[in-house]
Amino acid sequence: MTSLTQVYETVLYSSDLEAGIAFYAGVLGLSQLPRMGDRGAVFQVTDQAVLLLFDPARTIPAAQSVPSHGAVGEGHVAFSVSELDSWRSRFAHYGIPIEREIEWPLGGCSIYVRDPARNSVELVAGRVWDLPPPPDSPPALPPPNPSVAAPTASLPHSGDPLDLLLRHNAWATRELLNRCQSLTTEQWYQPFPMGPGSLHNIFTHIVAAMRYWADRISGPLRPVRPFLDHTTPRRVVEVALLLEDAVADLELAATSARTRGLDTEVHLTLGGVNYRFTLAAMLVHVTTHGMHHRAQCLNLLRHLDVAGISDHLPDIDVLEFHHRDQQQPPVV
Repeated sequence: MTSLTQVYETVLYSSDLEAGIAFYAGVLGLSQLPRMGDRGAVFQVTDQAVLLLFDPARTIPAAQSVPSHGAVGEGHVAFSVSELDSWRSRFAHYGIPIEREIEWPLGGCSIYVRDPARNSVELVAGRVWDLPPPPDSPPALPPPNPSVAAPTASLPHSGDPLDLLLRHNAWATRELLNRCQSLTTEQWYQPFPMGPGSLHNIFTHIVAAMRYWADRISGPLRPVRPFLDHTTPRRVVEVALLLEDAVADLELAATSARTRGLDTEVHLTLGGVNYRFTLAAMLVHVTTHGMHHRAQCLNLLRHLDVAGISDHLPDIDVLEFHHRDQQQPPVV
C-alpha cells in the first residue's frame, strides 16, 4: 500500500551549528546523534523521528551525495510537551525570552521562543488541531528534571566521577561556610596575607569561579554574568545563597555538557591568551579549583583561634564525603 506513515525528518537551517547544538541539545535536551561533519547536526526527537540542523552554505551547492537543499529566513518547528510551566522556568534560567503565548480553541496552549538562528520554536501542550487522540506514549520532550535546580548534594548516589566531583565540591564548600556562621563581622572580613585575603573574599572567589565556568560550559545561549567582585561586602548568609545558586548552575551546565559531548571544544580568551578547552577539562577544573582555596579557609579559621570552631575544623576530604554520603539513603 502506498501511504505515508509519519514525518521522519524535520529540517531547520543555521549558519552557526555550535550555537544551534547548544540550544537543541543543551536547552531543549534532545539527544545528539553522530554529526554529519560540518554540514549539520542530528537530534533524536522520538524513537522514529529526528530533527536535522543544517548549515545552508554546505547544503545548497549542487553535486552532493543527496539533492541540494537550503532556506533563507526564519523557519518554524513545533514540539509536543506534557506541560509548559517547567519549560518557562528553563527558558528563564537560560535567559531566553518567550516571544508569545497562545491559547487555542481546542484547549491547547503554545509558547514560542527563538533559536540562535531566529527559527521560531514552538512548544505545544494539549490539542491544537482536530486530530484523533494519539496512542498512549511519553511526550516527545519531557519536562526538565526538577532535580536539575536542586543542590548537588541531593542527587542520588552515583559512581560517576563527574557526579562525585560536583557533589563533593558543593558539600565541602558548604561545610566550611557553615562554620563561618558563628564568626563576628570582624572575623569574617579580617584580612590575612594569603590568597584573596579574608574568609569573605575567598568564599566569594570560590562562588564566583563556579558561576564563571558554569556560564561558559553551558554554551553561547547562557548569558555570561559579570565576575562576582569580592570588593562588595556580603554577609555569610548572602554568600551561602549565592553558593546554592552556583551549585545549581554548575549542575545544569554539566548536564548540558554531557548532552553536547564532553569532548566538545570551546575557544576562550583568558588574559589575552587564546585557549581551546574541552568541556570535560573545564568541568574538572571548576570542580577542583576550590580545593586549595578551601585549604586557605581552613588555615585562616585556625589562625582566628575561635573556641569551638578553630579547634573543631571539619574533615572535607573526598573519601570523608563519600563515607558520609553512603550513610544517607539515596534520593529516589
